[in-house]
Amino acid sequence: MRPLFILLLYALALFASPVDSRLVGPDALMNYERYLAMLKKDGNESVEEKLKRSLLYKLINITKYAKEEPPQTVNREDLKSSEDFLEAFKIVIKQEREVEKLKDSLREIQERASYLKRRIETEDEKSSVPGVEELQYAFYFMSADKLKKRVELLKKALIHNDEAVRERLPYIKFDTQKSLKREEELEKRLESARMKLENLKIERERLQLLGREKRADSMQREIAKAESDVDKITEEIIDTELVRYFNALQSKDAHLFKIEERVAKLVDTLSAREKSAYLPLLRKLGELSAQRLGKTRILLHRTKEGIVMIEKDLWQKMQIPLFTINEKPISSWDLLVALFILVAGFTIAGLYRRYIRRITDTFINVTPSNQIIVSNLGYYLILTIAFFIMLKSMGLDLTSLTLIAGALSVGIGFGLQNIVANFISGIILLFEKSIKIGDFLEISDKLRGRVVDIHMRSITIRTNDNIDILVPNQTFIQNDVINWTLSDSQRRMRIPFGVAYGTDIKKVKTAVLEALQNSSLHFIRDDDTKQPLVVMTEMGNSSVNFELFVWVEGDETLKPLRTADKFLVLIYNTLYENGIEIPFPQLDLHVRDIKDKLVIKQQE
Repeated sequence: MRPLFILLLYALALFASPVDSRLVGPDALMNYERYLAMLKKDGNESVEEKLKRSLLYKLINITKYAKEEPPQTVNREDLKSSEDFLEAFKIVIKQEREVEKLKDSLREIQERASYLKRRIETEDEKSSVPGVEELQYAFYFMSADKLKKRVELLKKALIHNDEAVRERLPYIKFDTQKSLKREEELEKRLESARMKLENLKIERERLQLLGREKRADSMQREIAKAESDVDKITEEIIDTELVRYFNALQSKDAHLFKIEERVAKLVDTLSAREKSAYLPLLRKLGELSAQRLGKTRILLHRTKEGIVMIEKDLWQKMQIPLFTINEKPISSWDLLVALFILVAGFTIAGLYRRYIRRITDTFINVTPSNQIIVSNLGYYLILTIAFFIMLKSMGLDLTSLTLIAGALSVGIGFGLQNIVANFISGIILLFEKSIKIGDFLEISDKLRGRVVDIHMRSITIRTNDNIDILVPNQTFIQNDVINWTLSDSQRRMRIPFGVAYGTDIKKVKTAVLEALQNSSLHFIRDDDTKQPLVVMTEMGNSSVNFELFVWVEGDETLKPLRTADKFLVLIYNTLYENGIEIPFPQLDLHVRDIKDKLVIKQQE
């Protein structure tokens, strides 16, 4: 009621000071007839007089003869079936649409009257018969008054009918099964009607192409009739959907949201004129849903709809091509799918590698080298398969890989040759098995340690200082590498030492070997071919030099400095206990005068 009240206030303000009270007052009808009689006494009529006569006739007709038809009302007791309820609901929708149209017409009339009023008020001269603008203003005034009365009557009837519909809704039985069967039949008819309409349009285009414009124009009536048939069948389908909607509304079933969407889609297929007639219907369905289900559920549904719309919009944007590869457009979605496949490939390959290593640890006969081969080969095979699946998902022809291979060959020639060389070297090392997990390698005087992992590009070596060093695979192929544990874990160590000149050689050998046999040091004792041996190597400047040959195995071979330390300590203690002198470099100086020259003789 509030918008209508504001509209009435606006109308009162607009017509608060009429130009001529005789045209809009209580005696207006009598004055219209008097002015009309005055015009009839005149002789030749001008255009202005003709306009006056026409306006006076209209004013007399509005005031004296126009009768207001009472709006249609609904009787609550008559709403017994779903057909009665649907008809009453259509009456409510029709009246709401009529009220909207009347308000629009009233607004237009008020705007015209406001313009005329400003023009009339600027005129000073008044004649015995009102001018055209005054009569037209009076016509607008009386028309607006008529519209306001009609709106008031419609509003009262609309409130009554709307209350009747809402009150009877819970007591009406809606046969949804019957409406579904009816809708199936109508869908078939609609499809047939649409095909007929399309055939007529195609036929008209053919006639236009042939230059038969008259025949093409005559078919427009048939096309209009076919369009009307399509609209009528669509409206009948909407009626069946409304029956299902009211049934869902009774039980507060959220399925009614889908029915609303279905009705909205059907309304969109109607012609422009019919579509405008159904807009109040869509608003009314929204109001009924909000009243029956509550604002919270409506809000949740709208939020869900918004999310769905955002998803659709995002999906459409992700389908926009960003660039093309070999005449194949690539979109954001293609890139995301490709990235997902790659990530999945790396994940599966990593899980496979961990699984293989875990299960092979339980088998005694599986060597670490075989474990590495199986895990790495499977790892890179999975990555290769994932790469090809990625290309296929993007719609790329696999034959285009020749172009990629050509580009890679150029890249290999300039900057990737070391990477490829390391990769190939890794494959060779895996199958050759010359280097395995756990082997102790000596690459240079400063780099030696145990192999802890083998990759396709590098091998990880852990030194005795617990430092991991990544050595490229190419190093093991091109350079000399000492593998202390390639085929045997036993190794002969050379422990050098020296004694003073004049020492009994036999005594030195016997003392060292006996002390070695009686010690608790770990070395090979039970193999006749690998017994300890002391060998004299040279007669040096200050000492007679020996080497102790001793065979060790296991961890003793992997820590050569610690092992040598143990044997040197044993030799030192043995020589000291047996009174064998351990020499050190000596320097003797002999000084004599020979013609003021100093001669120095050095002996070591």
